Amino acid sequence: MRTSEDKVRSESGGIISFYSGVAKLDGLESVALHELLLDASGKPAAVVIGFDAKGVEALFFDVQFPLESRVFRSGHPFSIDISASYVGRIVDGLGRALDGLGPVPGEATSVFNLAPPIIAREPVTEPLSTGIKIIDTNLPLGRGQRELLIGDRKLGKSTLAADIVLNQKKAQPPVICIYVVCGQKEQFLEELISLFRDQAAFLYTVVVAATAGSSLAEQYLAPFVGCSIGEYFRDRGRHALVIYDDLSKHAKAYRDISLLLERAPGREAYPGDVFSLHATLLERAAKLAKQHGGGSLAALPIIETQEGDITSFIPTNLISITDGQVYLERGLYQKGFIPAVNVGLSVSRVGGQAQPAALRDVVGGMRLALSQHKELQKLSQLETKISLEARNKIERGDLMLELLKQDKHTKVSWQEQVVLFYAVEEGYFDGLEQDGWKDFERMLLELVRNRYPHLLEQIATVGLDDATKKQIAKVIDDFKQEFVAS
Repeated sequence: MRTSEDKVRSESGGIISFYSGVAKLDGLESVALHELLLDASGKPAAVVIGFDAKGVEALFFDVQFPLESRVFRSGHPFSIDISASYVGRIVDGLGRALDGLGPVPGEATSVFNLAPPIIAREPVTEPLSTGIKIIDTNLPLGRGQRELLIGDRKLGKSTLAADIVLNQKKAQPPVICIYVVCGQKEQFLEELISLFRDQAAFLYTVVVAATAGSSLAEQYLAPFVGCSIGEYFRDRGRHALVIYDDLSKHAKAYRDISLLLERAPGREAYPGDVFSLHATLLERAAKLAKQHGGGSLAALPIIETQEGDITSFIPTNLISITDGQVYLERGLYQKGFIPAVNVGLSVSRVGGQAQPAALRDVVGGMRLALSQHKELQKLSQLETKISLEARNKIERGDLMLELLKQDKHTKVSWQEQVVLFYAVEEGYFDGLEQDGWKDFERMLLELVRNRYPHLLEQIATVGLDDATKKQIAKVIDDFKQEFVAS
């Protein structure tokens, strides 16, 4: 007697058209969207991605699949085996190991899950410290937030994302990081893996790699695979961060797939449902309520713009989906302002809700001060004389901009940022020559890290109360005397 499972698996389809793994199939009358298709031997062969009047649209995992062969329904959605063993591994866009360490064990989990309902979520209030001063002070991120990294190529978007991963090494509670490489060059992947190995980031990181040379199926599925791995940890009460590098290349891969399937092109030749594709992906990032475990999944999608144009189709889509954006500007990069983040065009819609209270106390007026500084600079170029108050504001703005500069692969904890910008607010940089600002910062932070770790711990646990302020002031007073004397 045949079971319903046998009936499903006996339903088969033949290939009508096939190009680069993108195919149209006949038969398969009852197949479901995202269902896994099997070859004659029962091995995974393709995934269903759509339907049209002529039949079923599918992506094949093997671009050399025999055209005369038939494929069979599996009755199950495309899934990968997921477990905690993924940490430290490098897998491809189909979840298969690339590091030579053998298959990753786990339980089969669909990669096309629904986003958690609103009732299962809670507001994003827990900080996700990045170790990058300009982000932690002006564009604070929270666990469960979706923040877009956007800008032209070669401005440091991927470097920024990698540095955020490196900063999670000592995060408490720990954050599991998933770095999805989609459509990037093989060399980029090799450099990223080398960096993570050198910095011991694989102790808490997974890399999902679908480079430009990978199949269209891998490039299409990689972000969903990475998201599913993050959801595994989130749904078990842990915290995770997934980086999509980058979704503009993912959109281009989806455009190629759609054009090969003869779907009608829309704006900039992208299919209209690319918005839905990315929205369903990013909506899965969430901070779950305590009754659902209290875990979180934050998402940092990366988008590449052309000549700074943020009004093109894919950037406007992602801006409308996410909770804010970090905008990198070429003009700042050329002036040597690294990271080249334009604070005026960047925004975090979670904002101070996810910022440590002590840091919020010392940098609360920074964005306004930087905006005033920019306007006063324009005024000073037109006026021969400006007031003393305006001159002081310009100098304070120059100081803040100088201190917000940061070399790549360096990190400053939020507690150290509290000490640094407390020194700014209390005027400890006043009277120093401009070329001495960076030395003062570097030596002060080294002193606090090496000699006063208990003070940083106190800031983290107690906050910025009167007793803590007195201790910080004494440390900076003593240091400044030695610095000026030297």
